[in-house]
Amino acid sequence: MTRALNASLAAMQKLLTPYFLREGFFYSRADIRADVMAGITVAVVQIPQAMAFALIAGLPAVYGLYASIPGFIASIWGSSRQLSTGPVAVVSLLTFTSLVPLAAPGSPEYIGLAALLAVLVGIIYLLLGLFRFGFIMHLVPQSVIVGFSSAAAAIIVTTQLPTLLGISPAQNDLVFQNIRDLALAIPHLSFATAAIGVVAALLLITSRRLPRTFPGALVVLIIGIAISYVLNLGSHGIALVAQVPSSFPTFSFPMIAVASFLSLLPKAAVIALVGFVGAHATGKMAAQKNKESLDTNQELVGQGLANIVTGFFRGFPISGSFTRTALNIDAGARTPIAGLTASLITVLALLFFTPLFFFLPKTVLAAIVILSAFPLIDLACLRAMYHISKTDAYVAYLTFAMAFILKPDDAIFIGIVAALMLFIRQTAWGAKVFEMGVDREWHVLRGAVDEDRVETYKNVCIAHIGMPLYYANIATLMRQIKELLARHAEREKTAVKTLVLDVSGVHFVDITALETLAENIEKLRERGIETCFIYLRRALRDALMNMPQFAGITVLHNISELKQFALPGSSHTLVLAGSHPEKLGRKSV
Repeated sequence: MTRALNASLAAMQKLLTPYFLREGFFYSRADIRADVMAGITVAVVQIPQAMAFALIAGLPAVYGLYASIPGFIASIWGSSRQLSTGPVAVVSLLTFTSLVPLAAPGSPEYIGLAALLAVLVGIIYLLLGLFRFGFIMHLVPQSVIVGFSSAAAAIIVTTQLPTLLGISPAQNDLVFQNIRDLALAIPHLSFATAAIGVVAALLLITSRRLPRTFPGALVVLIIGIAISYVLNLGSHGIALVAQVPSSFPTFSFPMIAVASFLSLLPKAAVIALVGFVGAHATGKMAAQKNKESLDTNQELVGQGLANIVTGFFRGFPISGSFTRTALNIDAGARTPIAGLTASLITVLALLFFTPLFFFLPKTVLAAIVILSAFPLIDLACLRAMYHISKTDAYVAYLTFAMAFILKPDDAIFIGIVAALMLFIRQTAWGAKVFEMGVDREWHVLRGAVDEDRVETYKNVCIAHIGMPLYYANIATLMRQIKELLARHAEREKTAVKTLVLDVSGVHFVDITALETLAENIEKLRERGIETCFIYLRRALRDALMNMPQFAGITVLHNISELKQFALPGSSHTLVLAGSHPEKLGRKSV
């Protein structure tokens, strides 16, 4: 007990040690040069994106810069050296939908709730990582992620269109209400604002034809500021970002009422789930490009620490960005120093360049957000799902639809539950038992019993079970075995005397399945049919030995024993020295 506890504490201590320092590294001048250039490249993309994503989250633009600064912590503590962590579109949207019912967007209370949400998300990450529960993140089906991400992109577009067009419909946490308000407000749009936003969007689309390292968003942002300053767009009714504080965010602990804290916990869990699935996929992409491995638990610790620090400095939940990580790799980043450089550039922008943001038209930021969201709509994957697995496609479509009808975070839970129910349905009603025969040439079990080279026996039916046995599928499997026995007897024109269950594919069994199996074996015995097992795995053997109903049942180990047991007088019998069937006994306690 003490040894196990010490081992667990040592593992936690290891996870809390910066991965970058723990693994050891050799840092050369070439590395410094590459990392600094990559950091600058990422920063010029991150700054306008972060400001735009803050608007998605319902916060003033400057809070996007606050949230960008601690991102380098995830690079230092995480196992992915090139993962760029900061504000991302989907997490920003979930932040908005989580907080809108609790406070007015942009209000001091709302800002405090956003900071607390980041801390809670970070704590969830940290606990999951330290206690090595990273595998939980793999339980979210890809169909749910694709459906939700596509819906999130469409929702982001609908939430930013009012800003792009110069109208101000009410902001609701239900998407269809926002769409309704947008449609009603269209006649009141500002043509000047809409024209600027559309031109900014066209410039962003054009910039995508240039190399990825070209900072299209930053160029459009600078052009927007310059035109706004020269033409004094603010005096013509164009909404501007206006006053942005030129100061570093101060450390503060989010103080919130207990009721708000409790209401945020489930929302933080959803954001943690969605955020880390995206961060993990991005980190995995970076690791594969560099032929490295990704430690899920270490990544959770890195993301957790980054989110906690973000919350203490008045930020909002952050995650790994696929776009900026790909840019980081293309720009030549080699170590987490690239992420640190990007954070330092953001600090410099916050301290010295924020007065320029006063003249930035909000419609330009809306254009940046909308163009950033479109790549999240993965129509190709949705089409492929339909042709490959209709079950996955239905889950993705359901998640997509529910995100519009209900809240996006509710859609995720509905998608996961639907995927789980369909999985149970597939394993329960889709369970299959196959009749097997013995290949005359290779002396192995084969399922093609109609082929000439496959030998079957008149009084012996061999049934293969290739899946776990549990409460949901055992009844279906037992029914199929009865049907299999009837077909075998009809084909061989004689009654079955022995049922041989090939359980090589059974790696898990629960008590309900074992009890049902024992009942059916007893019923078969009453009909004159004996049952035995072949290729029994250790886990199943141990389970059977703990149940008195299976005492004395025959267990076969190979084809030779099968032939000896089933047809002792057969000319096909192969005798192997030291090979004997065994009678299963009770496990001593």
